[in-house]
Amino acid sequence: MSALRPRRDGPPHRIPRILGLPAWLGACLLVAATALAGRLALAATAPPDVNQTKANMLWNIAKFVDWPRLSDDHSQPLVFTILGEDDLAADLAGLLSSRTVNGRPVFVRFARRPQDAKGSQILYLAATESQLVSSALAAVDSSAVLTVSDAPGFAAHGGMVGFATEGEHVRFEVNRAQAERGGLRLSAKLLSLAHLVSDTPAAP
Repeated sequence: MSALRPRRDGPPHRIPRILGLPAWLGACLLVAATALAGRLALAATAPPDVNQTKANMLWNIAKFVDWPRLSDDHSQPLVFTILGEDDLAADLAGLLSSRTVNGRPVFVRFARRPQDAKGSQILYLAATESQLVSSALAAVDSSAVLTVSDAPGFAAHGGMVGFATEGEHVRFEVNRAQAERGGLRLSAKLLSLAHLVSDTPAAP
């Protein structure tokens, strides 16, 4: 009794040769090309990281700010306080803690209360804490603290630097008068790149 053999219907499957290459090598090249094309397609459609853009923007802004009460000793860190939590706060903490500003390290700390922001050079108020704008600004008033937020209209309502997003484009707004009242000096180069705003009068 003969052993059973699997039946073959039609000719055996063959991997086509590519440019005279062995079949196995041609198959490998096809797989690699398909994978590469998929990665390129993903890279082309991936949206830019807006929060990373804002974090880099703030890092560059800080380079053009003069804090008159800051020690001349560049080993002393620039204190950056974050009040509240949002997606941008996490990116700011990650980026600035690994960078220097004009040769000075950045010390990042998180605060729960507006009064804990005293002693900072930069205060970021998370958009989720917009109800604390007035108390946060009052806590650092006249203490040379650059106040920053992602909350809409922040710079026009007593803050110094605010971010505005239009589609995939990010711009920053600066309230020059408020910064000068706080004792900060902003370079002309920075002001030329900013969208300057003034305080919006309070409603009667």
